Amino acid sequence: MLPPKTRTISLLGTLGVSLMSANAWSQNSSLFQRPDGMQSMVPSEPTPMNGSPIPTEQAVPALHSMNGAMSHPLQQASWTYTPIQTARKLKIHDIVSIRVDEATQSQAQGNASSRKNTIYDARLSDWVRLDGIGIKTAPMTSGDPRVAGQENEVYRADSTVRTRDSLTFNIAAEITDIRSNGTIVLSAQKTVKVNDNVFEASLSGLCRADDIGPDNQILSRNIFDLEVSKDDRGHVRDGYSRGWFTRLLARIKPF
Repeated sequence: MLPPKTRTISLLGTLGVSLMSANAWSQNSSLFQRPDGMQSMVPSEPTPMNGSPIPTEQAVPALHSMNGAMSHPLQQASWTYTPIQTARKLKIHDIVSIRVDEATQSQAQGNASSRKNTIYDARLSDWVRLDGIGIKTAPMTSGDPRVAGQENEVYRADSTVRTRDSLTFNIAAEITDIRSNGTIVLSAQKTVKVNDNVFEASLSGLCRADDIGPDNQILSRNIFDLEVSKDDRGHVRDGYSRGWFTRLLARIKPF
C-alpha cells in the first residue's frame, strides 16, 4: 500500500490526465474552422483514451460538402424517401395512353307567345291605258276593284330541354408531331368489333410534354383543341336510331 503522499501525487496525476482528455474532447466537439473561414457544425470523431477507434455505427454522420454548400443525403436519412423520376424524352411516333372522361350537362327552358291582328281594305279607283304614245285615264265601267280582309294570328310555345351526356374510354394515341415550342400533336383511332356491332372512336388534339405523367398517361381535360368522335353500327344501334323520314321532319320542321 502506497504512503499517503504518494497516493496524493498519483491522484493528482490521474486528475490531470483526465482534465487533458476532457479538454481534448471539448476541442474535438467544438466548432471547427473550415478552409473557407466559416465555422462548421460537424464535430470530428473523438478518440477514446485507450487509443482504440470508435465503431462506425457510433460515429456522427458527416455532412457532405460541395462547393462550400452542405447537403444531407436524404435517401439515407428517411425511410419514406422516393427518388425523383427523370423526365422522359418524347419522340415522334411514341405511343401515349389517353384517358377520355368527358361529361356534359345542360338545361334550357323557354317560352314564346305572339299575337297578330291584321285588317286591310284596298280599292282601285282609277287605272290608265295607252293611247299611241300617251297615257290616258281608263274609267272603271264595272266598278272599282276592291279587296278587303282581316287576319288574326296567335302563336304560343313552351319548351324545356335537359341533356346529359357522358363519354368514358381509354385510347392509345401516337405522337404525330412535336412543334418548335414543345407542343405535342396527338392522333388516335380505335375500332372494336363485337359480333355484328362495330364501335369506332377517333381523337386528335394538342398537349404539353409536362402533362404526360410518368406512367405515360394523360387525361383528356389536359388536351387543347380536343376533338373526339365516337360512332357505332350494328343491331344495337338500329334498335334505338331514328328513321330517315323522322330525321328529315326534325330538320325541316314543317310544323
